[in-house]
Amino acid sequence: MTERKIEREGSSTAGYTCFSRACAAREQDERLHGPDYLAELFMPPIPNILLNVPFLRKWCMRRMFAPGIHDYVLARTRLFDRAFVDALERGFPQVVLLGAGVDTRALRFQDRNRGTTIFDLDIHATQRYKREVFARKKVVLPESLVFAPIDFNKQRLADVLAQAGYRDGQQTLFLWEGVTMYLEPEAVDGTLAFIRGSAAEGSVVVFDYVRASVLRRENTLYGEKGGYDMVANAGERWMFGIEDGEIEGFLAGRGFELLAHYTPSILEAAYLTAEDGKRFGRINETHCIVIAEV
Repeated sequence: MTERKIEREGSSTAGYTCFSRACAAREQDERLHGPDYLAELFMPPIPNILLNVPFLRKWCMRRMFAPGIHDYVLARTRLFDRAFVDALERGFPQVVLLGAGVDTRALRFQDRNRGTTIFDLDIHATQRYKREVFARKKVVLPESLVFAPIDFNKQRLADVLAQAGYRDGQQTLFLWEGVTMYLEPEAVDGTLAFIRGSAAEGSVVVFDYVRASVLRRENTLYGEKGGYDMVANAGERWMFGIEDGEIEGFLAGRGFELLAHYTPSILEAAYLTAEDGKRFGRINETHCIVIAEV
């Protein structure tokens, strides 16, 4: 089988997401300020310079990202942060980051961790780069953080997590951020089956997905063509989506109860709307976010 680009070099789209988070963390406007103050650790020299020049930073954000993607990443980061902190405060024994990219939550919220083990799973190349940056920057990693390299399309999640120390029957949070759309449908089903079969009742999974119409290139949604092109230009592609109106049935058929479903308009209302009701951002309409319970 031919080695894919992501296996050699890691995920380019994860790099885009990291740059978006780093830009947001530099925003002075509190409404647009992002919480990931560690994202810039992973920036190469030139992008890191751009972060310090506001007009260049904004120019790059317009050029690099499809319409509405930066606003989406901002809202998604805040929502996933909230789910992560909630699991720590509820005393979940385990958190599993499925396709973690350059996720920094284990560090940013380590002062709130009272014994939760955090499993960081991603493709080997992405994870290797992340660990190299931490070592180079002399970042002290919390003992609660466990790295486990995986290719979701080739390896069994159960095998990888078992070797990393994951325990069945524990209440667990699974954060699956920016991943499902890059997987084959069978890999998505396999991951959900593992979660349902291994985690205790009351465990939670949070994930985002693209609408199935995007895979058909219908081009009816705000930012759709730009998003598809951005992913293609990064040497990656979207392979999985869910039809509008089918998320509850999709989850129920796999043993999950839908707790919350964030469409782009709901995300805008929750994260990009001022107290007077005026919206100060617009989210790309290709993605939705789900919170579901085993």
